[in-house]
Amino acid sequence: MIRKLYSSDTQALLSKPETGMGYQIIEARITGRSYKEKFCVYNGQLAIDLDSNFKAYKDLAFKKTFSSVLNESNLLNIETSSIQVISKSRFMNLSENLVPKIKLFSATEKTNKKRNSGTLGAKDSPKRYTKENEVFVRLSAYEDDKRIDFINKKLKDGSYTTTEQDYKNCYSTNDDPVDRYALPNDEKIKWAFYIKPKTKDVLQEGVVQPDFGHEGGGIEAFFENGTSNNTYSEKREYGK
Repeated sequence: MIRKLYSSDTQALLSKPETGMGYQIIEARITGRSYKEKFCVYNGQLAIDLDSNFKAYKDLAFKKTFSSVLNESNLLNIETSSIQVISKSRFMNLSENLVPKIKLFSATEKTNKKRNSGTLGAKDSPKRYTKENEVFVRLSAYEDDKRIDFINKKLKDGSYTTTEQDYKNCYSTNDDPVDRYALPNDEKIKWAFYIKPKTKDVLQEGVVQPDFGHEGGGIEAFFENGTSNNTYSEKREYGK
């Protein structure tokens, strides 16, 4: 099913890390039930049940605009205290029957699209301080991306980005960002949020692993503690 979250549950999710750029895979208990169920949550607001009907509902949801789907959806009544974010590695072990088989690129296609090789995602990579003048970009279908703190001008804790260079490689080769960053939807990426961390900010950087029927191969950066105030610099339209 396709349902929207109560604002209190959205706020609870924003205090927890993402599973990937723009989404969270969660387990939570619907009020009145004794067991937890799995959901894919987009921008902390829209939830789709992770069951055998996931692909059908996902395809249905993203035929419309995100705002219209939110307006038309019923509320998901879950117990806020029961919410738990599932790690990407754990979800990949559970998702075999939920997502399409991955369509692999040829070596030539990967080279032409400047895809990266590597078996370590960001969370499996060592932590490091950001370097002076490094720039990161958060790609999003949502102009009001909930992981950007527009008041303090920073990236919120537990959020993903890519590097500025990998973003440039994505659009300059006319690559598909949904496939490159293995995102669980077919929404058009419309926005690029630029982050310029301070050298005291810490990140983990790795290669996006295959998931949701997508090959990955983009660069992902995970900021467990977000970034310092005044590090969000600007929002641009994708490819501009």
